[in-house]
Order: sequence, then structure tokens, then C-alpha cells
Amino acid sequence: MSSLTADQVALQLERLQGWALDGNSLVKTYEFASFADVIAFTTRVAFYCEELEHYPTWENTYTLLKVRIGELDQYEVHGRDIQLAKRMEMARGVVFDKKD
Repeated sequence: MSSLTADQVALQLERLQGWALDGNSLVKTYEFASFADVIAFTTRVAFYCEELEHYPTWENTYTLLKVRIGELDQYEVHGRDIQLAKRMEMARGVVFDKKD
């Protein structure tokens, strides 16, 4: 598992709109038009998670989806954290109109 330097993380976050660093985890809140859109998005992303063998923590409240990639006790950001965030952004752009 490759870890990233603080500069590498900062550079990647510049390219990931709406994502932020919380400790050593990547976080973002998505807003969707409907609850069904949230579920469709999480289902699509689940296949990416399986492929990468990397699983986010997410919390859904109606049309909002809060995502955390990385564990709270994680000591560094890993390359696969960024890779999953990028795939989530790709899924968001392909399947849904951006609302956030």
C-alpha cells in the first residue's frame, strides 16, 4: 500500500472538487436530487470498492451522502484512497447531474 506525502495529497485534493482532509481520511458530502439517486450512486460505487478492495464509510440522510475514505486511526493517506475518490467522482459525473 503506497502512502502519499502531504504535498502529494494537497495536489490531489486540488483536483478533487469538494473533497477535504480530515485527519488522514478523505471526506466529502454529496447531495442528490432524490433518495433513489443516493442508493443508485452507492450501488455503482460498491463495484469500484470491490474491485479496489477498499471500502469507505458512508452515512446517508435522505438526499445527502457523507463519505469517509480511510480509517480514523489511519496514519497516512494512501494512493488507493485517492483512487477511490477519483472513481467516485467519475461515477457522480457519469450517472448524475452535479448538484454539489
